[in-house]
Amino acid sequence: MENDDQESINLIIFAGFETYQPLGKPHLSPNSGKKTYLPEVDESLKLKDKMTFDTMNNAFLFYQQYAMASGFTARKSSQYTHHGVIKSKWFVCSKEGTKSLKAIDTSKKIDTLNNGSKRKFVRRVPSIRTGCEAHMCVKLMPLNLYEVYPFNEAHNHFFVAEEDRHLLPANRGMNYMQEQAVNALSALNIGPVKAFNIMRTLYGGFDKVGATKNDFKNFKRDLNRYISEFDADMMIKRLMRKKEYMPNFSMECITDEGGVLRGLFWADEDATRNFRYNMMFVPFTGIDNHNRNVTLGAAIIGNETAETYSWLLNVFRQAFGRAPPVIVTDQDPAMP
Repeated sequence: MENDDQESINLIIFAGFETYQPLGKPHLSPNSGKKTYLPEVDESLKLKDKMTFDTMNNAFLFYQQYAMASGFTARKSSQYTHHGVIKSKWFVCSKEGTKSLKAIDTSKKIDTLNNGSKRKFVRRVPSIRTGCEAHMCVKLMPLNLYEVYPFNEAHNHFFVAEEDRHLLPANRGMNYMQEQAVNALSALNIGPVKAFNIMRTLYGGFDKVGATKNDFKNFKRDLNRYISEFDADMMIKRLMRKKEYMPNFSMECITDEGGVLRGLFWADEDATRNFRYNMMFVPFTGIDNHNRNVTLGAAIIGNETAETYSWLLNVFRQAFGRAPPVIVTDQDPAMP
């Protein structure tokens, strides 16, 4: 077998199991003796000192492409600004720097993926940072071009193999159609994990989905949190869109000084037509175990005769399987 200075992605067979050697071209510094690893990418993606870009955003996009092809994740770092103009900007490996594992206050409650737990605490997550010094810096030049200097391609860690690069944060993300699918499937009591498995089957593999199970679960968690906090606002916006595009649709609301909803009224075209033809609305309400009114059903009738109410009560009994033990009416003469 080859020595340690020639490590590669070569596939080996050990004890009947296939394993992959860490990816990265090793480099040993002649001065410090420190061992680092260099990416092996196509020449068109290689970065060099003195390269120029027309915008800073394009410089970062190029560095991201270089990072994806190499097997690491890039992120933006510090910058120098003079009179509101960015003169220089640093882009680094996501493993740059170190993050101390300080004691976590377990008394702080937060939302977690375990929705069934009564006690929700901060989860301790290990740091992925290794103090990597790989970076790219761009500086603004007189012709409004951004020049690369300096550029350090040496990392102090291995790179992610090609077959696993879809798991890198920069390569993961749910698109609009996937988000809509998770939302629609949840209405059918299909959770985010099953939704992910469905898409994995449709797309033809884990790496084709573009996201992980945790991404799906996190999206559903954030969606539930958003709905719980802004459900009234979402309802008002939906009704306002109906008022804008649907004929004969009425909607009005009132809020207090703090913007909290105090009252909401809406009526569609069918409701207007029922009112015009003197159709009567008959609500069925009950009392739950907390002594609160709950809606059981509703009906629209054209007249209030004993025959009509007899038909209506029979329909109610058929729908619920039995008649209620007690019925309280508004003492209408047609109700015996």
